[in-house]
Amino acid sequence: MAAHQHQAHVAQTLAEVNGSSAKRSKRASTKRFRNEQWKRRIEEDWQGHLETLRQCICGLLINNQHLRMELVEADKPSQE
Repeated sequence: MAAHQHQAHVAQTLAEVNGSSAKRSKRASTKRFRNEQWKRRIEEDWQGHLETLRQCICGLLINNQHLRMELVEADKPSQE
C-alpha cells in the first residue's frame, strides 16, 4: 500500500512538473509571438514614415524646380 501511495505521489509530482513546464513553454511562446508582432508593427510604422518623408522631399524638389524655372523665365529679356 505504501509503495502504491509513493508511486501515486511521484506520478502527481511528475504531472505537476510537466504541467508547469508546459505553462512556461506556452508563456515563452506567447512572449516571442508578441515580440515578433511588435517588431513587425515598428517596421511597418518606420516604412510608413519613410514613405511620407520621400513624398515630402519629392514635393519640395518639384516646387524648387518650378521656382528655378520661373526665375530663369523672369531673367530673360523681353522679346518685344
